[in-house]
Amino acid sequence: MTGKKNKRKYFFQKQISLYKSIFSFLLLIGIGTALLSGIYTFFSIKLVSYFMGHEGAMDPSVSIPLLSRILGSYWFYIIIGAALLICLATFFTHRFAGPVYRFEDSLDRMIHNDINFQIHLRKNDEGKQLAEKINHFNSLLASSIKSIAFLSDEMEKTHLILRKELREENSALEQAISLNRKIRKTISEYKYE
Repeated sequence: MTGKKNKRKYFFQKQISLYKSIFSFLLLIGIGTALLSGIYTFFSIKLVSYFMGHEGAMDPSVSIPLLSRILGSYWFYIIIGAALLICLATFFTHRFAGPVYRFEDSLDRMIHNDINFQIHLRKNDEGKQLAEKINHFNSLLASSIKSIAFLSDEMEKTHLILRKELREENSALEQAISLNRKIRKTISEYKYE
């Protein structure tokens, strides 16, 4: 997750996104099952009609009663298969929906100048490589900001020493001090430690 606090607070967030992904997996699995069921039914009707000795195997007067017998004898398996499809779709979407939510939450935090976090995903979640790259980017950015903050502090000290040595108003020095303070203000808006 992006942080250890409130780990399960937003477990059911973004329901519309979750429902879309569940629907797409169900649709994909449903289309695949319907296709395989159609092929199975086609060959079952062909085989049954062949063994029963009917010449016109695809005659509607023969194939529709055979189809109803096949579906009638396998209704239990069809219901069990549908329940398994729903469970599989929920399982697979959970592997995608959780990381998508974590990435979205992480980007929201980054937009608000918070780069002091790591994205932690579960063992079987998708997107681990993306999480590692975001974590690496945040650590590099944090170290760069720390370096800029350190250099800005050193410049401020150098400006104060120069001001004491010159003992007079110098517009270029004052402008450099002002620009350095703007840099420090920009850096202070980030949470990087």
